[in-house]
Parts: sequence; structure tokens; C-alpha cells
Amino acid sequence: MIILLLFTAIFGREVPFTANIGIVDSDNTPLTSNIISAFNDTTIFNVEIFKNKTQALEALNATDVRAVITIPKNFSLNLTTGKNTYALLAIDKTDPQVTQTVEGTIKTLFSEFYKEIGNYTEPISVIEETSLMREEIGYKEHIVPGMLCYPFLFSSMVAATGAIVYEKHKGTLKKIRASPVRPLNVLFGKTLAALFQTAISILIIAVLAVLVLTPKVNWNVPLMIPIMFLGSMNGIAVGLLISCIGRSPQAASSAATTIGVVLQFFIGMYFPQEFLPTYIQQIGNIIPMTYAVQAIRSIMLQNAALTDILQPIATLVVSALILYAVGILLYKRWVEKE
Repeated sequence: MIILLLFTAIFGREVPFTANIGIVDSDNTPLTSNIISAFNDTTIFNVEIFKNKTQALEALNATDVRAVITIPKNFSLNLTTGKNTYALLAIDKTDPQVTQTVEGTIKTLFSEFYKEIGNYTEPISVIEETSLMREEIGYKEHIVPGMLCYPFLFSSMVAATGAIVYEKHKGTLKKIRASPVRPLNVLFGKTLAALFQTAISILIIAVLAVLVLTPKVNWNVPLMIPIMFLGSMNGIAVGLLISCIGRSPQAASSAATTIGVVLQFFIGMYFPQEFLPTYIQQIGNIIPMTYAVQAIRSIMLQNAALTDILQPIATLVVSALILYAVGILLYKRWVEKE
């Protein structure tokens, strides 16, 4: 039922996705405020207002927005006096399908807006002044970074769940406690095993992606490894929480698999988050693995450097420390009960 609802929410919309656009209002009049409101009222755009063009173009270059609209000075005066009126458009043309939708909607809105002005008979022109033409990105380029993060859910999380809950179910902890081995060392050993399993899964997916899909992406392995490690640790930490709460191996394993199946839709594995409904994006923002997907996609599709992904790295570090610490506390509590 959850999967049914998610597919309906994502693919059953009239508007296929929501795009972020920036607007620089150099005229700053009530009329231009109405234009901005008209853009906000559409279901396809999330509008961000920039104070100057430099900041807006920086956001465009960082792919924080898909397009930047500049409303020049005297825009309202020209419009109401019948003079030639235009707006400037800077757009990222990396993804042709997204570009076509964004550009077409912007031009349609401007061309129709003049009808609201009684004494103006010509539509507003949209002049394209800048276009970013990075390497063209298709769906296979989008899907590969997401699939590399697939093991965070189904290797890290599920492996960590099974590793602990089976020890709990079999009662082997009593034997471990009677040996010189500390219970926490067992936990750390299980963590290393889950990390190793996740690394193998990621390697297999990466090799198959290169051989079968041959995507045009940046394989910056030294920068990707820390993200993969942090994403795996977050998955393991979540699995540890499930394991300590689960009453049986079957229940814990089923819970981990179900959670993984659901989470994959929220973290942006299959398409960028902006393609998702807003409320799904908001839920995804509180899931740590979302930031791993974003960082990997930034590295592989936007050639991001370390300084560009410090925020998601910091988020992953903090969430991994908190979740794993809570997992250790629950594990120790379970050990004491045994």
C-alpha cells in the first residue's frame, strides 16, 4: 500500500516536477511583484529572490536553480507606455527535457502577462543572455549515482540488522560474555563486516554500470570514498537500531527490508529530489542517506570539489555519530538484560 501511494504521488501528478528558479528584480515595482507572484502561483516553480545578478548566476552555476530571470530597470514603465519590454533569461541546458519545460513555461507566462495590461498590445520578450552547456545528462547519468547509494539501504542497513539480531535470537551472547571478548568488540566486528559487504556491493554496481551503461560521469574515487563510508555508517546505524528493537530475526529482517524499500523513494536515488512532490522532499531532508546521494550526484554530474560538498559531509558525520551512539546504548542495554 505504501509503494502504491508513493508511485501515485510521484507519477500521478499533472505537473511532472518542480524546478527551482531565481529572479532578480531590478525594477522593484508593484507590477513586477505581481509577475513574481504569478511565477510563485504556478505548481512547476519554486521561486528564490536574489538581491543581485552575481549571486543568482552563482546559484545557477552550482545547479541550485535551473534558470535565472532578470527583470531590468524601467520594465514597468516600458510595459505601461507601450515601449519594447523584455526580461533576461539565463538557463542551464544540461538536461534537455527539463530545459524545454522550464524555458517554455517562463516564456509562456511572460507572453501572456501583457494581456493584463490594458494599454499594451505586444507580448513581453524573453531574451536568452546566458546558457550553461555542461555535458548533456540523460537518465542513465542520473540513475548511476543513485544506484551506487543503493547498498546503504540494502547492504549496510539489512546486514547490520541481521548480524546483531541473530546473535540475540540464538543466545550466543552468553557464551561471548564468558569469553575474554568484550561485547562491544563484537559489535565493532559486525560493523566492519557490514562495511566490507557494502563495499563489495558498491564495487559490483560500479563495474556493471561502467561496462553496461557507459555513463558520462566523473569517477572521482578519492572524493567518493569518504561519502560512501559515511553513507554506509548511517545505514549500519539505522540497522543497529532496528536490530536492537526487533523481537526476532524474521521481524527485524522484514522491518529493515520494508524500511529500505520505502526510503529509496525519499532519498532521491532514482531522480533528483526536485522531481519529487514537496512533502516527499521535506521527509527526505531528514533522512541522512539523502545527503550521501546528493553529494555523490554532485561529484559525478557536476564535478564538485570537496569545498562544494562540505555541508552534506558534515550532516552525514553528525547523523552517523548520533545514530551509532544511540545504537550502542541500546545494544549495551540489551547485553545487560541477557
